[in-house]
Amino acid sequence: MLPTVRFTDFIEQNALFTPNNKVLAAVSGGMDSVLMVHLLKSAGYNFGIAHCNFQLRGDEANADEAFCKQLAQQMDVSFHTIQFDTKACAAENKISIQMAARNLRYQWFGQLQHEFNYSVIALAHHQNDAIETILLNLTRGTGIAGMHGILPKKRRFSSSPVVFKPRRDTKYCRRK
Repeated sequence: MLPTVRFTDFIEQNALFTPNNKVLAAVSGGMDSVLMVHLLKSAGYNFGIAHCNFQLRGDEANADEAFCKQLAQQMDVSFHTIQFDTKACAAENKISIQMAARNLRYQWFGQLQHEFNYSVIALAHHQNDAIETILLNLTRGTGIAGMHGILPKKRRFSSSPVVFKPRRDTKYCRRK
């Protein structure tokens, strides 16, 4: 059974968004973001799906894109997708492929938010992502301020939350 009540309680407790908001769900095709989509649907939120194909994993990346499109159709929600030349962006800007992918996706999410009037952008994260963010922040020299990891609501975009979901909720996905 979906942990819908815990999900909606988390959203309410952190004032991430309301049932009246239009949510853009960033979906990779992985377990965390797919669970988030099922929770958004189960809770009755108005949302669309955005998927980035960074063209880094060949056929596997294309399969993820096709899966996300099928998921959007199954949920009867809008689907947005884009293919990035991530390696070229990284080389051009002299940054890592991971940072290029991050920059590309956040820029595109902001464009979608503006163009399609999404109130918020929701991303699914688990505890390992939070630890990775702390390490990334420390390597950037942020000091004690970077020790918080991923906050439930980021200020980077106007009104764009990051939805944090414990890894234990993925047991629902394994049963599906």
